Amino acid sequence: MLQGRYTPFVRFRLPDGRSAQVAAGGLIGRASTAELRIESPEVSEAHAFISMRGRHLQILSLRRWIILDGERKSSIILAPGQRIRLSQNVTLDVEAVELPDRVMVLYGDGQELCTLSESVYSIVTASSGPSQTPSYKLHPEYLPGAEAYIWGTSDGFTLRVGDREPVELSAGTSWELRGHHFAVQARPLGDGALSTRSIGQNDPPLTIVARYDTVYVRMPGRPECVIAGLLARIVSELATINRLVSWEAVAREIWGDETDRGIMRQNWDRNLRRLRAQLREAGIRPDLVRPDGKGNVELYLLPQDTVVDES
Repeated sequence: MLQGRYTPFVRFRLPDGRSAQVAAGGLIGRASTAELRIESPEVSEAHAFISMRGRHLQILSLRRWIILDGERKSSIILAPGQRIRLSQNVTLDVEAVELPDRVMVLYGDGQELCTLSESVYSIVTASSGPSQTPSYKLHPEYLPGAEAYIWGTSDGFTLRVGDREPVELSAGTSWELRGHHFAVQARPLGDGALSTRSIGQNDPPLTIVARYDTVYVRMPGRPECVIAGLLARIVSELATINRLVSWEAVAREIWGDETDRGIMRQNWDRNLRRLRAQLREAGIRPDLVRPDGKGNVELYLLPQDTVVDES
């Protein structure tokens, strides 16, 4: 068991005196899926987000400013003793910030693939080329039918290969998959950022032009992909937020007059499947719009990608 050594978190004291712990990747707001749910009309459904950036744990605002020492900010590096104001009457006092001394890094055939986080990863293999040599691709999301999955929680990381029983990952764990060798190793936090952006680093650059009711996705060597209607609105909302956010927070911007949360979720799931299918058919990586397996979603951009937000 890896315990919490690989999972950064912050502990807040709430206005009612309770303490609440939020891990990196956790959402703060009124949404039912928020890791720290705050029942107040002054707080938006997706108000703020905890993120690990390099060696620092930060709180990032999503749609409203957050305030520290009387100054409005879009992000704050967290430190014990801070009082962060989400609204006039809602404050969070930072009691503790815990950073891991090490991170877990995934390797494939000796090449570094990514730093693991509290997410889901799917490993898919396929035969390609004249020799039909199996190749693999790592997807930072859950894909049905993948040959292997890795997922993280606050307690550590788990691996499942095929139909085998899941096993806990520890530094030095290795396994074979259709001729490919995979392994995880621990690395001191200072030797690498907590990031999954190395995934897909060789993918062609994308240019996403978001105009709310219409979105244009351009990739060298392929026809322009035009997304319209509700699907375009999902992409445009994610482009505007520019962070991992609760699905419900995005859905309420699009289906705000729907009072039945179950129906809203059905609408969301159906249209997200349509959107990802359209991207796949256009030859664009479907994880451009990426759920994290915990009820959140983001516009997943690689370093070479560009967003033009004209919403």
